[in-house]
Amino acid sequence: MKLALASLAALAVATPAFAQGDIELGAAYSHFDADGANLDALTARGTYFFTPHVGVEGEASIGVGDDNVGAAKVELDNSLAAFGVVQMPVAERVDLFARAGYATNDYNVDVPGLGSASGEDDGLAYGVGGKVFLTDRFGLRADVTRYEGDDTDADVISVGGVMKF
Repeated sequence: MKLALASLAALAVATPAFAQGDIELGAAYSHFDADGANLDALTARGTYFFTPHVGVEGEASIGVGDDNVGAAKVELDNSLAAFGVVQMPVAERVDLFARAGYATNDYNVDVPGLGSASGEDDGLAYGVGGKVFLTDRFGLRADVTRYEGDDTDADVISVGGVMKF
């Protein structure tokens, strides 16, 4: 009974916070430098801000290019990530942000004569970036994120557009 009352109280407090939140959707070009392999991806993001300064973000990337590393051809199949986000406005239409979370990246490696292998690499991801809004709803976003996987680390630079709803 106490658990049910506590849950109802938490829901009553959280509901107004959700009603005040802002949603941002974005698309970007991302460049992954994954242990020497330079890989390109298209990235989609969705961010929900509980307050003007704190939110959560989901991100999905699909690889659109590959790279030759020695005799091997390396591809990013996809990347999925979830982040906690904090942001701070520094001017009327300019926000800086930091994010930290968890990511999983799927890679494919093909070595002529030896075959191919695919693998998943999971781990911590963290980064910083900024947004410049050109109108009340549309802006440009750039960020740098470090993915620290079990086997492969990647530095990712992303540039794209963002829309507020």
